[in-house]
Amino acid sequence: MQQSIVNYRKRSGITQQDIADIFFTDKSNICNIEKGRRNVTVSMLEAGFANAPDSHLLNDLAYELTQGYTSPSPSNRVYDDHRLAFSMRVVREMKELKMVMAEHNLDKHPQFLTQEDKEEIHHIVAEVQDVIFEATGFLIKLVKDYDFITPQTVRKNRDARLKMERRI
Repeated sequence: MQQSIVNYRKRSGITQQDIADIFFTDKSNICNIEKGRRNVTVSMLEAGFANAPDSHLLNDLAYELTQGYTSPSPSNRVYDDHRLAFSMRVVREMKELKMVMAEHNLDKHPQFLTQEDKEEIHHIVAEVQDVIFEATGFLIKLVKDYDFITPQTVRKNRDARLKMERRI
C-alpha cells in the first residue's frame, strides 16, 4: 500500500497527517507505511475506502492490495479487474442513471425545491457519482492495458470531436 499512498500524496499535495486522517491513524504510522516498515491494516483500508476523496487512490489501493487481480469496491465487494468487467459495470451504472433521470424532474429553480425534490436531486447525484467511479476505474484499466492510450490522448480526441460537432 505504500506506493499508492506515496503516489496520492505527490499527486494531491497533501501531508502525511491528511492521509492519517483519511485512514483513521496517526502520522507516524503513515510515515512507517510509506517507508515499508509497516503494513496497512484491514481497519485502515476500510476507513480509506469509506473516506478517501479520490477514486484514483481507491483504485491504486485496490490494485496494489490484490497485486493486479481484483479491485475491491467501496462497498467491500470484490469485482474482477478485467476491462470487460469494468465495461459491463459502466454500462449497468449508466442504465441506472438513465432510469433515475427519467423518473425525476430538474426543471425547478433550486430556491423553490421541496424536501422531496432535494431528495430526488440527491438520488441523481449519487447515480452520477456511481457512473464516474466505474468510468474512472475503466479508464485507468484501459490506460494500463493499452500503452498507446493516455488520458491526455483521450482528452485531445474528445476535444477535437466536440470542435467538429461545434459543441465547443
